[in-house]
Amino acid sequence: GLLVRSQRPLAPPTSLLGSLGVMAPLQRAMIHFLTGSKNEPNAVREALGERGTLQAGLRLDGPEVEFIVGVCEPEVGQYVDGRTEVIVADAVLRVFSKIHVCTYKDTFMYNYDRMLFDYIEPYFNSSQRCEFKVGFDFSHDGKRFSVVGVDPKDSVGVVGKDTVVFFEDHIERTVLESLHLLPYETGLPEKYRPTRLSLDEEGILRDYVRPYFEQRSSGLRKTDIVEIQGVKFKIMAMKPDPGDQVGGGVAKDTVLSCKGMALKESFSPATRAKGKAKAKAAVAQGS
Repeated sequence: GLLVRSQRPLAPPTSLLGSLGVMAPLQRAMIHFLTGSKNEPNAVREALGERGTLQAGLRLDGPEVEFIVGVCEPEVGQYVDGRTEVIVADAVLRVFSKIHVCTYKDTFMYNYDRMLFDYIEPYFNSSQRCEFKVGFDFSHDGKRFSVVGVDPKDSVGVVGKDTVVFFEDHIERTVLESLHLLPYETGLPEKYRPTRLSLDEEGILRDYVRPYFEQRSSGLRKTDIVEIQGVKFKIMAMKPDPGDQVGGGVAKDTVLSCKGMALKESFSPATRAKGKAKAKAAVAQGS
């Protein structure tokens, strides 16, 4: 379809936490400067003070200042000048000049402008946590999107106040009714394995699987392996099974399950060969 650009820069971030009242003071907050702004200390402090309540992912800007809030301690709190320690990250984040975002059709509502103003812009103003590239999936308030183009081409970066957002067109996918996956033993904390032959399914779904698939929407195929927070998971079954190159995607009503036992990593032929050689050597020494 025809690419339509936003006729205005991203709107200033709107408060997500105003209804929570006065927050506890922040002890410290990491911030990541964006390219293209001077980010003088006084201007940064003013932007932080005007915002007040901070949490990771917020994009703040003003005259000659623009940055994204990183890790906060506590996770949500009130910036207090002179009390909150502000740590500036070493790396300056690159800003896309243009970006093309498509909505997954099964979560599309109303019209493209509504998707931009109510979902895409709020996400980029409140939830950017790292640089990304083409293929990046994200969601906001249940609506799902994918980045299909960036400028400069093949670059990584973030969306800033002057980034032009193209937002028309959509992506069709097969929505899964159910998805069954199992973790590998390697990297999985013992607390998620009550016994050697069982898993704490609810704990794994809560801490690994559900948060991951809240943001990932692209297609999966049976036997695919996905890595979540350093733990590898293998797709064991899905319904329906598209059986094609596109695969099936998770939606809010997809039933996720992790029943079974943790998988063992298979050894490569070279590793098995070395193991046999060591065994033979041990036999030879014992004879």
